[in-house]
Amino acid sequence: MRALLRCPRRRRAYGTSLGEAGGVEFFAFPTVEALADASEAALRGLGLGYRAKFVIGTARAVRDNGGVGWLLGLRERPSAEVTTSLLSLLGVGPKVADCVALFSLDQHAAIPVDTHVWAIACRDMDPSLKDAKSLTPAVYARVTKLFS
Repeated sequence: MRALLRCPRRRRAYGTSLGEAGGVEFFAFPTVEALADASEAALRGLGLGYRAKFVIGTARAVRDNGGVGWLLGLRERPSAEVTTSLLSLLGVGPKVADCVALFSLDQHAAIPVDTHVWAIACRDMDPSLKDAKSLTPAVYARVTKLFS
């Protein structure tokens, strides 16, 4: 969804006008409902490519679960439930789920494992992780546990 933030065309097509300043019109980030009702072809035409189906599928799932209220309600849920809920969304994997949990849902124990976190874990916590050829779910879990 980060790509939606950077592209004024997407905000213009699916967001509401916030007004004008200095001769530039500004638009709000699209609502869940607007994205859920979008067509895949239209989002592809705005540059989302293969991600269009994930944006629509996730927006529809969020809408069907109760919208933004459902998402905000996850802040009060146990960490495991938050992760499971986020992983149920189309196109959301462990790293994205952990990023959303940590940065948006007050889940301070969530550890988004990327190549940098993995490198720190290899260097400072468990050198045997260097033997892993990729960040598989099992390796991801090992790294997360090291930071817990």
